[in-house]
Amino acid sequence: MNGDRGVALILALLVLSFISIVGGALLTAETIDIWITDNHKTAIQSLYLAEAGIDHAREVLRTSTATPTGLLTSAAGLDGQLLTSADLATLLASDDQPLIPSDPSLRLAGQPLMDNSSRIIGRYYVWLRNDNADGVSTKTDTNDVLTLLSFGQIGASSKAIEVTIQKGKFPNLPGTDTQTDPRLTTDACLESLSAGITGNATDLYNPPSGGSQVIGDYGSAANYKVAVVNGDVVLGPGSGYGILLTRGAVKVAENFTWNGLILIIGEGVLTWSSGAKGNIYGGLFIAQTRAADGSLLTSPGQITADLNPATIFYDAAAIRAANQPFPYNPVAIREK
Repeated sequence: MNGDRGVALILALLVLSFISIVGGALLTAETIDIWITDNHKTAIQSLYLAEAGIDHAREVLRTSTATPTGLLTSAAGLDGQLLTSADLATLLASDDQPLIPSDPSLRLAGQPLMDNSSRIIGRYYVWLRNDNADGVSTKTDTNDVLTLLSFGQIGASSKAIEVTIQKGKFPNLPGTDTQTDPRLTTDACLESLSAGITGNATDLYNPPSGGSQVIGDYGSAANYKVAVVNGDVVLGPGSGYGILLTRGAVKVAENFTWNGLILIIGEGVLTWSSGAKGNIYGGLFIAQTRAADGSLLTSPGQITADLNPATIFYDAAAIRAANQPFPYNPVAIREK
């Protein structure tokens, strides 16, 4: 009997040891799962921070009065060299200047992102580079396409994404480039361009059927705006700055000057009254994409344009200023 008791004790100890081992393993597995979940959560949050940096940078670029070449030159720093490294420590040790943060005192710490209670939840950095077509380290931009490299950090967790962006703008006017942009050659593309401009309009006008929208002074030299008129428009007296897109007929009734772009896409009709003086500094584009009943044509129709006595002065600077309200749009995204 005493021997049986000894065997039972050994079995009990073995069972207890087994249960302890299994319990410890389960506890370890649960702890590891928690660590994995926390690390995954932090990594996702760091990625979101990097994306927030991209959105911030796009707005900085949209509102900047500097040209892309000027911005790239500033980003290159005193040595004039743009690094191609995707390592944050290497970039911070160089004299390349980040687009964000723009405050030199935040260069090492990064741009803070705060929650609703003003608590810092993470930081991000964004560096500006050229695109592959121009050469990533080249400071001269030829195509309004740039590259943003953004780092998001939460504690020791860091994520980086590289985004290629292209400036949203009205295509180069016919005669100002080596060849006409194909987006200006078909009704469908012209309607798509018009929809994009409408989506970024500062002011949207919908005159009643049979009526016209009257526009006199509009915008200013310091505030180029985007006006879209879904119908006919009468211009003058006054001066305007920005982009004017009208889907109906345009009549200049009194003295009027426009700085930027006038786009008549729809009925394709422009009449400048003989007694009204004026100039266009920038550019003018007219296309008939719709019939009198408003239906879409299969191909651009015949425009009607009477510009006498107006004069058009092509002005690249005015066109660039008119395009400023349009954002840089992502065309490619890659996680580094």
